[in-house]
Amino acid sequence: MDQIDGKPMDLRISEMFEELSHAREEVLPSKLWTQLNNQNVQQLESDGYENFKRTITKNYFTWVIGVMSPGIKSQYTYLWQHLPPITLLSVGLRTLFMGSHAEIPWKNAVSYNLLCRLGWAYALHSDAAQRVNVLTEPVEGNPFPITYNGKLISQDLSNSFLEYRSIMDAKIKTQSIRTVMELGAGYGRTGYVFLKLKPDIRYIVVDIPPALYVAEKYLSSQFADRRIFRFRPFQDYKTIAQEFEQAQIAFLLPHQLELLPDKSIDLSINISSLHEMLPEQVAYYLNQIDRLTHGYFYMKQWKQWFNSVDQLLVKEDYYPISQSWTRMFWRECAVQTLFFEALFAISVNHESTSPPRPTAGQTGWG
Repeated sequence: MDQIDGKPMDLRISEMFEELSHAREEVLPSKLWTQLNNQNVQQLESDGYENFKRTITKNYFTWVIGVMSPGIKSQYTYLWQHLPPITLLSVGLRTLFMGSHAEIPWKNAVSYNLLCRLGWAYALHSDAAQRVNVLTEPVEGNPFPITYNGKLISQDLSNSFLEYRSIMDAKIKTQSIRTVMELGAGYGRTGYVFLKLKPDIRYIVVDIPPALYVAEKYLSSQFADRRIFRFRPFQDYKTIAQEFEQAQIAFLLPHQLELLPDKSIDLSINISSLHEMLPEQVAYYLNQIDRLTHGYFYMKQWKQWFNSVDQLLVKEDYYPISQSWTRMFWRECAVQTLFFEALFAISVNHESTSPPRPTAGQTGWG
């Protein structure tokens, strides 16, 4: 059975859920995430951690649904419009001779293979510095065997690189980014790219179980040479300050953010999870980000998304962005055009308060 620090997976996840149960209301999972958590736990129990890239990743950000779904179709459209014809032809022909995947119907497998390869081709095509060549999809988690010029790749790897590029290529003081905090990090796909491409940073993963368990096991394994602060309950920052500040990768439950010092984060990130929260939860987390961050905040969310479980229609004006933040960009995402991405500069010189909600018609900004 999978273990961390000598503890079996089910016990380690139970410890995380037990600690989370003591959190305030705003931190507890919504009805939607309660359902997703149950599904994720069941898949980990039935298929094991060793296969998580074929199971729970499909509940996060891996697109293996039908060829004509809006999410797939919009990405194809963008890639067809932004890749050279010779690349489209070459990738398309090579994909026809790739094998299918047992867990996915043939038609969906072809769609998945093609989208992975076109996405990687776009990442290569759009990166003048060729940083993306440093990256290879780790075999841990048993990813679908998709290659590009002999390199193992994935949708998650190319998407994470594009997110990294959006942040690091903006007009920001990149040398000032030493500590990064990602809220809702999933299994750690974006953290993996940051830690590979900017190895001098400290990366703090914040999520609920079982995602926190998977991220802790995955990133600790991929970066075994780095100092790790593993999840544990604590009531006072002073009791863990020395170990936490010396760690290069740390793992926290969301309510533990409250115990971290003000303005101790250089870059905060949230990718595709704020829209899955209730309004009071979004306000709570943005207020914590405001308190903790003295550099930048990046978010990527659906332009419009209906939460059928909690009966919420979420649009771009859903997010109560503080008027004290400076917007650096708010734009449609490359490739995943049903999403928007935004980057803000957060000053160290203002007092953190709960930001007001925007009025109807505003796009997350006054």
